[in-house]
Amino acid sequence: MFAWGIDPNKCLLTSYVPKKNKNVLMLSTFHEDDDIDPESREQMKPSVITFYNLTKGAVDVVDRMKAEYSVTRVSNRWPLTIFCTLLNIAGINSQIIYFSNTNNKILRRLYLTDLAKQLSKPHIIRRSKVTSLSIPLRQKIKNILGHEASAPTTAEQQREVKPRCFFCPKRKNRFTKYCCVRNRFAKNIQLKLF
Repeated sequence: MFAWGIDPNKCLLTSYVPKKNKNVLMLSTFHEDDDIDPESREQMKPSVITFYNLTKGAVDVVDRMKAEYSVTRVSNRWPLTIFCTLLNIAGINSQIIYFSNTNNKILRRLYLTDLAKQLSKPHIIRRSKVTSLSIPLRQKIKNILGHEASAPTTAEQQREVKPRCFFCPKRKNRFTKYCCVRNRFAKNIQLKLF
C-alpha cells in the first residue's frame, strides 16, 4: 500500500507485509513512485524497501565510527546525551566532507584531534588576552598556540610592588603608594591623621 503527502511535503509512505503479523512501514522523501522491484520476484518488494536494504549498511558503519571515538558520557540528563550524539555525528559528517574535498586520507583520531584544536583556538586566543591569568596557565596557552615565551608586556612592567602600610597591623595586609615626610608608607587616611 502506498500513500503520498501534499505537494509541499512530498513524501511517500509505504506499507509492506513480508510475513503474517509483520508490517514494515517506510516514509521516504527520496522516492516519488510506487514501483515494485522486478528483481524481488514473488516477494513483490517495493523499490523503497529494496533501496533501504541496499543502503542500510551505512547505519552500521556510522554506529561503529561513533563507538570508536565518542564524546558521550554516562548522564541522566537527556539534553546532554542528545548534544553528545549530535557532536559524534557532526564529527563523522565533517570528516566525510573533508575527505571528499581534499582527498587527504588521515587517521580518524588525528582528524578529530586537529578538529578539536581548530575549534577551540579562537577561545584560547581570547582567553590569553586576560591579564589576570596565572603565569603557568599563560605559559601553557603559549605552548598550545605555538608562541615562544616573550618578555613581560608593558602592563606587567608598570605593575610595581606596593609597600605595606607602616601604621596598619600586619594581619590586615594593607598596601599603599603614599609616603609621609619620614619615609614611612601609610594609607591616605593615616597620612591625614599623622
